[in-house]
Order: sequence, then structure tokens, then C-alpha cells
Amino acid sequence: MSEEEKVSLQIESPSMTDSEIERQNTWKSCCLKVDRRAVQFFSQLVISLLIITFCLFQLHYLPKCESGEYLSLLTMVLGTWIEAPRLH
Repeated sequence: MSEEEKVSLQIESPSMTDSEIERQNTWKSCCLKVDRRAVQFFSQLVISLLIITFCLFQLHYLPKCESGEYLSLLTMVLGTWIEAPRLH
């Protein structure tokens, strides 16, 4: 086997079958089978909404001098959801 054939074999990766893709993206327990990506997305969404609600509540009811940490926490959570601008 020549060097070129070895390099081409290393570059080519075997494609995954449908069952392997499903196994990677599915969580199974005794009672249910759920999509891993959906569970991660909705748990991140619920936690973010709880943090945003808490921060907005605190910003509304606290005096302006004591609201710095809630405003920074709010902007951090919003910054994780908003994509950074890119030059194409």
C-alpha cells in the first residue's frame, strides 16, 4: 500500500448509519425515549427564562443603586442566546 493510499484511507471516515445517528441523539430509559437535543434545548430555554424573569423582577423592585448584578446577569443570559455578528 502506497503512502497516498494510506493518507486517503485516513482522510475518509466511514459514514454513520441511521441507527448509529439515532442512538447518539436519543436518550432511553425504562419508560420513555426522548430526543437528546430537544431535552437540552428546552431545559436551557426554561432555565434562561427563569433567570430572565427573576432579574426583571429584581430590577423592577430594587432601588437603582442596588441593581447592578441583576443587570449584568440579564445581559449575560441574553448574550448567550444572541449570536455575535460575523463578517462574511
